[in-house]
Amino acid sequence: MAGRAIPSWAAGDQSPAPFALRPVHGALAAFVLTLPAYTPTLSYFSEAPQASALSDAFLFALLLGALLVAVLMTVRGLQTSPQVRGDGILSRVAVAAYVVGIALFLVLLFQGQPVPLLAILAGFVAGAALPMLVTTWARMVAVPMDRALLLCGFVGVVVSFLGWVLSLLPVHLLAPVYGVLVLAGVVPLWVGARAPGIDAGSPEAAPRGALRNLLSVTWLPLLGLAVFAFMTTVMAHSAFGVVRATFLSGVLAAVVVFGVCFLWGRKPLLPWCYRVLVPLLGAVFVVLGAFPAGTFPREVSVVALYLFYLVLAMLGCALFLAVVHARELSARVALGFGVGVVALAALVGCILSQVLQVTADFSPWLTVLTGAFIAVLLVFLGRTAWDELGELQEARAAAAVAEVVPERTPLADSILVDLPVRVPLEARCAALAERFGLSPREAEILGYLARGFSPTYIAKDLVLSVSTVRTHVRNIYRKLGIGKREELIHLVDEE
Repeated sequence: MAGRAIPSWAAGDQSPAPFALRPVHGALAAFVLTLPAYTPTLSYFSEAPQASALSDAFLFALLLGALLVAVLMTVRGLQTSPQVRGDGILSRVAVAAYVVGIALFLVLLFQGQPVPLLAILAGFVAGAALPMLVTTWARMVAVPMDRALLLCGFVGVVVSFLGWVLSLLPVHLLAPVYGVLVLAGVVPLWVGARAPGIDAGSPEAAPRGALRNLLSVTWLPLLGLAVFAFMTTVMAHSAFGVVRATFLSGVLAAVVVFGVCFLWGRKPLLPWCYRVLVPLLGAVFVVLGAFPAGTFPREVSVVALYLFYLVLAMLGCALFLAVVHARELSARVALGFGVGVVALAALVGCILSQVLQVTADFSPWLTVLTGAFIAVLLVFLGRTAWDELGELQEARAAAAVAEVVPERTPLADSILVDLPVRVPLEARCAALAERFGLSPREAEILGYLARGFSPTYIAKDLVLSVSTVRTHVRNIYRKLGIGKREELIHLVDEE
């Protein structure tokens, strides 16, 4: 986001920019649909001659390869500057490795005799390429939060519908169709290699505590995405015995996401989802799951469970796209960390269900896991409410002091004046930022401070952690040579 004006997704008083579908978004849907780590994908080939002998070994190796490379990407990204020239070559190597690994696995599925070692090799090669492919895709389609959420909804609809269609195809027809979709999902990565200059605004090396700041913003949807990956690995549910719950819930999750973006959501979008949408979906699952087994509401609770985690997964994916778009952190670090967490969760599920075989039915454990997740969510919401209560008290104290001073408050400026008066305020902030050499991000936050917004609000609006915003505020005060908000307002008014 460096070097650009406040985007529409960050400004609470503006309408979201329109979202335009492009052919590359269809290719992205094909990539997600054919991901082997998406467990329903492997189930498509359950009738292949060697599916039962090779699928588990291939999936285990793929997840292990993805985890190891994701960790390596994250560590190197935190220690070194983002690679610009070498990323194009690396992306093409990853595309080639991924296609070779998938193609080899498809061939092995239809051989007369199982070859587990080659299946493991194919899985590891394809999995090792996945973090780089996901990172390249994120660079190509990164957009602000509201448009990213719409994109995730579109991908969810396409993947759910086409996934259901693929599940109906006979296995001899499925293999070539799947191969074509795999190629369609990686061709844009080969042609485009990388989005030019996408990391140009990132720091030469990740700032200290960058990973902690990323986690403080993304932990809730990332945890939901990880639980969803674990859940789809350990078992598959059907909805009313007709269709996979992932397919039906995927369409419903997309409908919910579209409703959030167009009808119900409030700015800033992410906090509204945390406080209203996610708790509401969790409550629906808890209520429906309380009905006796065999009843219709209990059957619906399976769909509600997948809906809960799929909405969280879409929020997580959209949030990572917004983080990449904001350029606060290298795409390698952000996506390497995200892919690593999800791969680890899926790998744990694979070990528990296929290697250790701890139980034949994970349904009760998934209910307990969901209950624990909702409990964590409630604790998070309670802590957030407590922190905001403290900030409200501080704001009241500041207002009481401001009443003694016969001058305007920035909050009054933001509420009472119309647009023609706001423009000079923005111009004064821009001139002040240029005169004192503020960075683009610091200049952006200065505009928020001049209107009286708190660090917590700024963090939520810009999808940053509160600690990151406060670090920027300290740097702004240091460069301006001031020590408190009143001095900042005085500087802005004098400009």
